[in-house]
Amino acid sequence: MNTRMLLLPAVLAAALGFDASAQIAAPGKPTDTRPVVTPAPAPKPLPTPVRPAPMESQSGKVAPVTSDSQIRQQLGTQPIQSQGPAQVVPAPATTAPPKVYDRNGRIIPGVKPVGPNRVFDSRTGRYYDSAPATQGQQIKP
Repeated sequence: MNTRMLLLPAVLAAALGFDASAQIAAPGKPTDTRPVVTPAPAPKPLPTPVRPAPMESQSGKVAPVTSDSQIRQQLGTQPIQSQGPAQVVPAPATTAPPKVYDRNGRIIPGVKPVGPNRVFDSRTGRYYDSAPATQGQQIKP
Protein backbone atom coordinates (compact mmCIF):
# COMPACT_ATOMS: atom_id res chain seq x y z
CA MET A 1 0.00 0.00 0.00
CA ASN A 2 2.89 2.37 0.69
CA THR A 3 4.30 1.77 -2.77
CA ARG A 4 0.96 2.60 -4.29
CA MET A 5 0.84 5.88 -2.34
CA LEU A 6 4.31 6.76 -3.58
CA LEU A 7 3.67 5.60 -7.13
CA LEU A 8 0.49 7.65 -7.63
CA PRO A 9 2.11 11.09 -7.09
CA ALA A 10 5.03 10.13 -9.32
CA VAL A 11 2.71 9.09 -12.15
CA LEU A 12 0.63 12.27 -11.75
CA ALA A 13 3.73 14.47 -11.77
CA ALA A 14 5.02 12.79 -14.92
CA ALA A 15 1.64 13.12 -16.66
CA LEU A 16 1.28 16.78 -15.70
CA GLY A 17 4.84 17.52 -16.79
CA PHE A 18 4.22 15.90 -20.17
CA ASP A 19 0.92 17.76 -20.61
CA ALA A 20 2.51 21.10 -19.70
CA SER A 21 5.40 20.57 -22.09
CA ALA A 22 2.92 19.85 -24.90
CA GLN A 23 1.24 23.20 -24.28
CA ILE A 24 4.53 25.12 -24.27
CA ALA A 25 5.86 23.45 -27.43
CA ALA A 26 7.15 25.77 -30.15
CA PRO A 27 4.40 26.71 -32.58
CA GLY A 28 4.61 25.37 -36.11
CA LYS A 29 4.16 27.41 -39.25
CA PRO A 30 0.73 29.09 -39.50
CA THR A 31 0.23 27.59 -42.92
CA ASP A 32 0.29 24.07 -41.51
CA THR A 33 -3.29 24.41 -40.22
CA ARG A 34 -4.89 26.67 -42.83
CA PRO A 35 -4.50 27.29 -46.55
CA VAL A 36 -2.39 30.09 -47.94
CA VAL A 37 -4.44 32.86 -49.57
CA THR A 38 -2.63 35.24 -51.86
CA PRO A 39 -4.02 38.74 -52.36
CA ALA A 40 -5.81 39.42 -55.62
CA PRO A 41 -3.89 41.50 -58.12
CA ALA A 42 -4.83 45.16 -58.36
CA PRO A 43 -7.34 45.87 -61.13
CA LYS A 44 -5.94 47.58 -64.19
CA PRO A 45 -7.24 51.08 -64.92
CA LEU A 46 -9.77 51.29 -67.72
CA PRO A 47 -8.42 52.62 -70.99
CA THR A 48 -9.54 56.08 -72.08
CA PRO A 49 -12.38 55.96 -74.58
CA VAL A 50 -11.48 56.52 -78.21
CA ARG A 51 -13.51 58.97 -80.26
CA PRO A 52 -15.21 57.46 -83.25
CA ALA A 53 -13.99 58.48 -86.65
CA PRO A 54 -15.90 61.44 -88.15
CA MET A 55 -18.80 60.51 -90.36
CA GLU A 56 -18.61 61.50 -93.96
CA SER A 57 -21.45 63.62 -95.18
CA GLN A 58 -23.45 62.69 -98.26
CA SER A 59 -21.39 65.04 -100.41
CA GLY A 60 -18.21 63.15 -99.48
CA LYS A 61 -16.77 65.85 -97.24
CA VAL A 62 -15.33 64.98 -93.83
CA ALA A 63 -17.03 66.60 -90.82
CA PRO A 64 -14.73 68.85 -88.74
CA VAL A 65 -13.29 67.29 -85.60
CA THR A 66 -13.92 69.26 -82.42
CA SER A 67 -11.38 69.08 -79.66
CA ASP A 68 -12.09 69.06 -75.93
CA SER A 69 -11.07 72.71 -75.64
CA GLN A 70 -13.55 73.69 -78.38
CA ILE A 71 -16.33 71.81 -76.62
CA ARG A 72 -15.49 73.55 -73.33
CA GLN A 73 -15.56 76.94 -75.06
CA GLN A 74 -18.98 76.20 -76.54
CA LEU A 75 -20.34 75.14 -73.17
CA GLY A 76 -18.74 78.09 -71.40
CA THR A 77 -20.49 80.68 -73.58
CA GLN A 78 -23.74 80.32 -71.65
CA PRO A 79 -23.19 81.40 -68.04
CA ILE A 80 -25.11 79.80 -65.23
CA GLN A 81 -28.05 81.90 -64.09
CA SER A 82 -27.55 83.06 -60.52
CA GLN A 83 -29.87 84.74 -58.05
CA GLY A 84 -27.08 85.64 -55.65
CA PRO A 85 -26.59 84.12 -52.21
CA ALA A 86 -29.38 82.08 -50.67
CA GLN A 87 -31.99 84.15 -48.91
CA VAL A 88 -32.29 83.52 -45.18
CA VAL A 89 -35.86 82.87 -44.13
CA PRO A 90 -36.51 84.40 -40.71
CA ALA A 91 -37.97 82.09 -38.10
CA PRO A 92 -41.61 82.82 -37.33
CA ALA A 93 -41.91 84.98 -34.24
CA THR A 94 -43.91 83.53 -31.40
CA THR A 95 -46.69 85.80 -30.30
CA ALA A 96 -47.46 84.12 -27.00
CA PRO A 97 -45.05 84.87 -24.12
CA PRO A 98 -43.53 81.83 -22.42
CA LYS A 99 -45.64 80.56 -19.57
CA VAL A 100 -44.36 80.14 -16.04
CA TYR A 101 -46.32 78.17 -13.47
CA ASP A 102 -46.21 78.43 -9.69
CA ARG A 103 -45.73 75.50 -7.32
CA ASN A 104 -49.44 74.67 -7.53
CA GLY A 105 -49.55 74.69 -11.36
CA ARG A 106 -51.17 78.11 -11.86
CA ILE A 107 -49.86 80.58 -14.47
CA ILE A 108 -47.97 83.51 -12.91
CA PRO A 109 -48.33 86.78 -14.91
CA GLY A 110 -45.21 88.93 -15.34
CA VAL A 111 -42.68 86.14 -14.76
CA LYS A 112 -40.17 85.52 -17.58
CA PRO A 113 -37.59 82.80 -18.20
CA VAL A 114 -34.08 84.30 -18.03
CA GLY A 115 -31.93 81.19 -18.50
CA PRO A 116 -31.97 77.44 -18.23
CA ASN A 117 -34.04 76.54 -15.18
CA ARG A 118 -34.18 80.18 -13.98
CA VAL A 119 -37.12 82.63 -14.03
CA PHE A 120 -37.45 86.29 -13.04
CA ASP A 121 -40.51 87.72 -11.31
CA SER A 122 -40.71 91.35 -12.45
CA ARG A 123 -43.32 92.24 -9.80
CA THR A 124 -41.14 91.23 -6.84
CA GLY A 125 -37.70 91.51 -8.50
CA ARG A 126 -36.70 88.00 -7.41
CA TYR A 127 -35.14 85.12 -9.36
CA TYR A 128 -36.45 81.59 -8.84
CA ASP A 129 -35.20 78.14 -9.75
CA SER A 130 -37.54 76.32 -12.10
CA ALA A 131 -37.99 73.02 -13.85
CA PRO A 132 -39.28 72.35 -17.36
CA ALA A 133 -43.04 71.87 -17.39
CA THR A 134 -45.50 70.80 -20.07
CA GLN A 135 -45.80 74.17 -21.84
CA GLY A 136 -43.19 76.29 -20.04
CA GLN A 137 -41.37 76.45 -16.71
CA GLN A 138 -42.60 75.64 -13.20
CA ILE A 139 -41.09 77.17 -10.09
CA LYS A 140 -39.44 74.53 -7.91
CA PRO A 141 -40.90 74.10 -4.41
